[in-house]
Amino acid sequence: MLSMGKYVRVGSVEEAYELVRQNRRACVLGGGAWLRLGTGTIPVAIDLADCALDTVEPIDDDPVFGRALGIGAYVTLRQLERSAELAAATDGLLARAVRDIVGVQFRNVATVGGSVAGRFGFSDVCCALLALGAHAELVGAGRLPMEDLLARQGRLRDVLTRVIVPAGPVRASYQAVRNQSTDFPVASACAVYAQGGGWRVAVGARPGRARLVATPLSAEPAPAELEALADAARTLPFSGNMWASERYRRHVAGVLACRAVEDAAGPVRTDALESSAEARAAARAERGEAQ
Repeated sequence: MLSMGKYVRVGSVEEAYELVRQNRRACVLGGGAWLRLGTGTIPVAIDLADCALDTVEPIDDDPVFGRALGIGAYVTLRQLERSAELAAATDGLLARAVRDIVGVQFRNVATVGGSVAGRFGFSDVCCALLALGAHAELVGAGRLPMEDLLARQGRLRDVLTRVIVPAGPVRASYQAVRNQSTDFPVASACAVYAQGGGWRVAVGARPGRARLVATPLSAEPAPAELEALADAARTLPFSGNMWASERYRRHVAGVLACRAVEDAAGPVRTDALESSAEARAAARAERGEAQ
C-alpha cells in the first residue's frame, strides 16, 4: 500500500522544484495513475494542479521548431486523444497511440507529465513523442530532446512543465502488439516522416525505454530499405518478462517498425480529420452551441 507523509499543493513550479531539491524522495504526483500501484511511503507528495499546466497551447515562435504546440504536464491522456490541434499537427498520431491505454476513465486521470517524467518502458506516449522529435521543458534541467530525457539514468530530480511538439505537417503511424486490447504493449513502434526532416522511427516496450532506430530511409522506402530497418530494430537491446519473451519481442519489433513506416508512407488517412471534427463537435456541445 502506498502512503504519503506530507501533501503539498504548490502555487508555482519553482516552489515544486525547491521541494524536490530539498528531499531526494519527494515526488510530483501527476495523475497518480501508475504511482498508486506502488508501495511504501512518499515523504513529500507534490501536486501541481494550481500551476496552470493542463492546456495545449500553440507556439508561433519556438526557437527550435518555429511553429509548435506546448502540451502542459497536467494535460490528461484523454485531452491528448481529443485535441483537434494535436490531431492536425501530428497526423492523429497521439490519439492513436493512447486509445488502447486501459480505458476512458483511466485516460481522464493519467497525465502526459506522469508518462513522460516516469519514462516507463511500456509507455505508448513516450514512444510516440520520441518519434515526433518532441522536446521536454523542465525546471532544473531546462529543455531536452525526448531521446536525451529517456537516456538519463537515475531518478528524475527536475520538474516537468510541458512537452513541445513540432506543428507538422507530418505523416505518422503507431503500431503495437498487446496480449489483450487494454494491456501493456509487449512491443511497439512509431514512425514519423516530416518533409525536409526525413524519418524518425522509435521502438518501445522492449521492455526498456523507447529508442530510435538509426537507419537511412527514403521518403517512400523500397523493400530493401525496410529489410534493413527491421534488422536495425532487432539489434536494439531486448529482454523478456511476464508479458513476452526476449526472442518474441525482438522479432515483432522489426515487423512493427516496417509496418509503421509502410502505413505512414501510404495514402493520406482520414481518421485524423475525423477525430478533429469529433473533437470540435464535442467542444461545441460542451459550450452549448448549436451543431
